[in-house]
Amino acid sequence: MESFVNVLTGYWPLWMVLGMILALIILVRMYSGRGKLPYQVRERLVTKTELRFYRALQKAVMDDFDLFAMVRIADILQVHEGAAKRRMWLNKILAKHVDFVLCDPATLQPRLAIELDDRSHERPDRQERDEFVDHAFESAGLRLLRIPVAKNYDLKELRELILDNK
Repeated sequence: MESFVNVLTGYWPLWMVLGMILALIILVRMYSGRGKLPYQVRERLVTKTELRFYRALQKAVMDDFDLFAMVRIADILQVHEGAAKRRMWLNKILAKHVDFVLCDPATLQPRLAIELDDRSHERPDRQERDEFVDHAFESAGLRLLRIPVAKNYDLKELRELILDNK
């Protein structure tokens, strides 16, 4: 027992270094792989402008539709199974979304997609994107309604516009 104590006290710098190495290994394992991922909750799902329109849209559609915001196009449209270059067509819609989708309340089948168009839609890159999205929805047979941003929305006009386009 005395020799064991002598080994511990005689080689304390070595034991200190080994302890630090062990602690470092444990820390690296804790924070890599299974550690915290680099995600955080967004401050909001929609912009203030989109939220103002969302509130008007809620009132305009009443209980006739279920309303969803910020929906990926790939969750609304799908590429035909046998389509040539299927993966390419899917990739074109995976990262894109529409602002709002109105669905049948009984089945949640999409009935109408809505894009709220602000000044960003005047940019050439955005116009190219909008043209593709319009064509995709037209090809799938689902209406895509484009509504310009406004300070206020007439609920009766908005409701008529929706019912005319569903």
